[in-house]
Amino acid sequence: MAGSAADVGRDMVVFRHDTADLRPSDSDIFEGGRVRSGPVAEIAASITAMRESQVRSALVRFDAGARTRLHTHEGDQILIVTEGSGHIGRPGRDVVVGPGDVVVVPAGLPHYHGAGRDTPMAHLTVLFGAGTDVADGHRHWPPAEGDDS
Repeated sequence: MAGSAADVGRDMVVFRHDTADLRPSDSDIFEGGRVRSGPVAEIAASITAMRESQVRSALVRFDAGARTRLHTHEGDQILIVTEGSGHIGRPGRDVVVGPGDVVVVPAGLPHYHGAGRDTPMAHLTVLFGAGTDVADGHRHWPPAEGDDS
């Protein structure tokens, strides 16, 4: 299992749907009103770098309080929050996420994701590479959630 974010060399990148740098588009593909868009270089870079890897995807729905254990993946993971409120993080960094938020988790970075203590959450995951390693015995949830079991 990989070490800290510094060991991996890359950290999570979080895109907030409501604060993204979007600019008016003049593309002729759009009609009927104003359309704004902006590139998301980190997603494109992940897909390009992992294009020879196996790709898995799933819609994952967490009941309130449900979450993953700390784990790593062989390839990058892209998480797109579709509903609810939850947490995506790594040791030392917890990010509260909601619908429309996108997080790119680099390969080898120990991380977790799941619902809030009292709110369900769902996300679409796109995962490059076949391997997932779980940190044995680690069940710590972010201290902000008040669950240190």
